[in-house]
Amino acid sequence: MKDLRACLPRTWYAFLARHPRPRPIQVLAARPILEGKAVLLASATASGKTEAYVAPLVELWLEDMRAGVTRILVVSPTRALVNDLARRLETPLRRCGVRAQRRTGDHPRPLEGSRAGILLTTPESLDSLLSRHARNLGAVRAVVLDELHVLEGNARGDQLRVLLERLERVVQALGGPAPQRLAATATLGRASEVAQQFLGAGAVLAQIESPRDIQMHIRTVETPGLLQSSLLQACLELSARKVLAFVPSRADAEDLAVVLAGRPPFHSAVKVHHGSLSRQEREHVEQTLLRAEAALCLTTPTLEVGIDVGDVDLVALLGPPPDVTSFLQRIGRGNRRSGACQVLALARSVGEAARFAHLAECARAGRLLPQVRPFRSSVLVQQAFSLLFQNPRRFVSGAALSGRLPPGLVRRFGPERCDELLAHLCDEEWLVPVATGRFGPSPRLLQFFERGKIHHNLDAEGSEEDRVEVVDEQTGRLLGHVYRDAQGNLPEEISLGGHRRRIVADHGRQIRSRATGKGRAEFRSRGSAEVSAELAADLARYLGVDPRHLPTVRKDGSLLVGHFLGSARARLLREALRDAVGTGAGAGPFLAWLPISADWPGNLDTASLRRLLASRRRRLGRSLGAGPWASALPGDWLLEDLEAMADPQGTAQSLAGRVLTPAEPHLAEILVGLLPSWKSKSAL
Repeated sequence: MKDLRACLPRTWYAFLARHPRPRPIQVLAARPILEGKAVLLASATASGKTEAYVAPLVELWLEDMRAGVTRILVVSPTRALVNDLARRLETPLRRCGVRAQRRTGDHPRPLEGSRAGILLTTPESLDSLLSRHARNLGAVRAVVLDELHVLEGNARGDQLRVLLERLERVVQALGGPAPQRLAATATLGRASEVAQQFLGAGAVLAQIESPRDIQMHIRTVETPGLLQSSLLQACLELSARKVLAFVPSRADAEDLAVVLAGRPPFHSAVKVHHGSLSRQEREHVEQTLLRAEAALCLTTPTLEVGIDVGDVDLVALLGPPPDVTSFLQRIGRGNRRSGACQVLALARSVGEAARFAHLAECARAGRLLPQVRPFRSSVLVQQAFSLLFQNPRRFVSGAALSGRLPPGLVRRFGPERCDELLAHLCDEEWLVPVATGRFGPSPRLLQFFERGKIHHNLDAEGSEEDRVEVVDEQTGRLLGHVYRDAQGNLPEEISLGGHRRRIVADHGRQIRSRATGKGRAEFRSRGSAEVSAELAADLARYLGVDPRHLPTVRKDGSLLVGHFLGSARARLLREALRDAVGTGAGAGPFLAWLPISADWPGNLDTASLRRLLASRRRRLGRSLGAGPWASALPGDWLLEDLEAMADPQGTAQSLAGRVLTPAEPHLAEILVGLLPSWKSKSAL
């Protein structure tokens, strides 16, 4: 401890003195950070990672930051995490005489004149800053990627990798050194590989292995009524006063809140947290939970990472998370100041109970089995647009685009290939040629830029034209938003924030509502979360499935076939099954189904699956996660990405030689319980 205090003479008391002794990650990470090295900090939730990187960085740049120079940039995955980080850092930074500023869609205040030493933002807002106000980032000397596991492996993470290179080019062009890169994560598979991708070769891995005691209470409840009563009864039995319950969807959160409100032991202290609530409503719920001694919060993954809601006694999982990382993140929200995680797992079938037990086994053994995704070419479309507007002369070239890519991608996307992409974007009426090898914005792209729609790689749940704000009739308070259906209609009653509300006035983009005792939750589906091929195969091992067999079950006129391919490969299998036997066939991450009268197709070889993927590439682009800009890609570029995602060769090899075999009774019951919830079960 004395050595660490000596390393941090000016920031020790502000950041670390309130604890009896520094946390292991703080001791391990301080020296390489102070030496200016790239560092990935990996340790459990609530282990002190934030202080572990902020204290050394402020120590390094304290004089400049006190003078109002922005030296540290922190990129968090969500606006809610930015807000939470700003709240937690406010006091220690004030003690150091340093100001922090948030820059997000919720807090768009200009950077000029802010005199902030540390800037907190999201990938999308960083993209906007680089495109519109790049010079304001010229003084940055360190960039931190907070909660990196949330971004790694998806299109936003691919975007962030390019943004880091663009930031480095801006800082160096203005006479500064390449900013030091840091990242923090609680759960991350392939840590060394990910560190190299985001932080560069030679990055230091500061990792603390701290396995927690997972005390799982698995209960199978096959009806909504049993689920509700089991949740409340378990809270009483386990003496849980503050409970965080993760539910599959926003509609489930709203519907359960209405049913549970007023019932003991929580009575009126039943809260809801999800992305369709307004920022003010979400922050109100977060502050209520932080202060409350007893409360039940029904939440989607919006509270899965980072945000401090106090010491939670019990984490309830209403249905299994999609992967081990999400499982660890969710259970890590509970008992953060003790060694044991109290987890109530409510399964709607024996299949879900088996999944819970398997996830717990993987978590205890440290087997994360993550989904490995290639860099998405569609991100280059978005980055080409953003880079174009960063240029005061408003043009982009293939050489400029290729030159802003991470070193590992330049070979794949060299200047000539990037020129090919830009020429195609002219054909798609996004760009126009302005000189040889130079491309400017089309009127269509100018409109997107003016509306701020070119800075993201998020798949939208609905168009902005369909989005409607919900306002309380009496107070005028913004509660959140819902979406109109395909015909532009809304139901007469809705559920939002745990309360039933009747629509009393429809003003187009805004509706006014009043609380009532009726209604239902209405939200657009955001699609199902991905199950990796590795996790699905490991579940088959856990269940004792013979690798030579495809176990089958006859159920309600269908033949269920356990393939355990994972989500991406299953989407390709689904297309093959529907081609062979019609729309009555389908596939989820673990099972396929087809009419009993139909035959299992015999043409599931690599060549056939590749041809199928090529013929459906536009339709499969979104479901396979190719990114929101994938429709603008040349067809062969999109196919290249989809082949890496769906893996026709791996799919064919996984199915080759396996024989359809009736499952033993116990396995048969589990297989039926592994059917996707939309096909086999009612809502919670």
